[in-house]
Order: sequence, then structure tokens, then C-alpha cells
Amino acid sequence: MGLDRTQRVELVNMCMIYDTATKQVLVEDKTDIKWKFGHTFPGGHVEPGEPVADAVIREVFEETGLRISQLEACGCVEWFDQQADYRKIGFLYRTSHFSGTIKQGDEGRIFWLPLTALNATNTAESFMEMLAIFTKKDTVSAVSSVMNGQLHLTADQKDDQ
Repeated sequence: MGLDRTQRVELVNMCMIYDTATKQVLVEDKTDIKWKFGHTFPGGHVEPGEPVADAVIREVFEETGLRISQLEACGCVEWFDQQADYRKIGFLYRTSHFSGTIKQGDEGRIFWLPLTALNATNTAESFMEMLAIFTKKDTVSAVSSVMNGQLHLTADQKDDQ
């Protein structure tokens, strides 16, 4: 009989929406978070039985009013809670294909900002590590040994920083 490799997992997602005409990204300042406030990208939870890509499309629409398409998976982030035998996996996507009009939602202010304006001071906790995954072709994951803790790029990617 083999080792039981099952564990409880929470699935989340986030999407970088890039406007090629203005060279800006859509940012959100979420108000319902448990970590450091600041700029982040839209996203949220994957519901039970919901495909991850469908969830990111739904979450972006709910939070921004935009319909996104032609998603490109760019990596993932993981947080671990060793005591509870539990992990949270965040699937990261990017796209420059969107339609609709931005609508402000209940989860925070949404606006366009130049990608170069994002920095460690004005972004949410661990966002700069996620941004490295969103913007670099060879950086694909970051991990935290603490639930909702600071992310660290995986060992084979630190040299690219």
C-alpha cells in the first residue's frame, strides 16, 4: 500500500492585463485582504469543480467588468501550512486581449498604471516576486513556507534577478 499523497489545497488565480497601446497594466487596490495593502492584479478563488482558466476569466470580469481572452499561463505561487497539511496554489496568467469598460467593484479601486510604476513600496506583499513571474519568460514559480507569507523565487530562478 502506497503513501497517501493527498492534502487540502486552496486554489487562487491572478491575471496581468496589459494594454499594448498604452503600455499600461490594470491594477487593483484590494480592500478585503489579510496582507500588506498595495497594488496587485485582479484575481481570486477557484470554486470547487471550476476549471482554473474559467475561474480567472470569471474573477477578472467580476472585479473589473472586462472580458479577457487568449490567456497565457506564466507560472504559479505556493504557500504552505505544514501544521495543517495544507497549501494554497496561485495560478498566474497574462493577456493583452480584453474588451469592455472598467467598472469599480466592491473589492477595491481599479485603474491603469505603467508597468514601470510598480515597485516594492506601492505594491501588495510578495507582489514584486509575482511580477517577476508575470514579466519574465524563464521565471515560473515562487514559494512561501508560511501561509500568506513572503514569497521567494525558487532556487533555480534567483540568478535571473
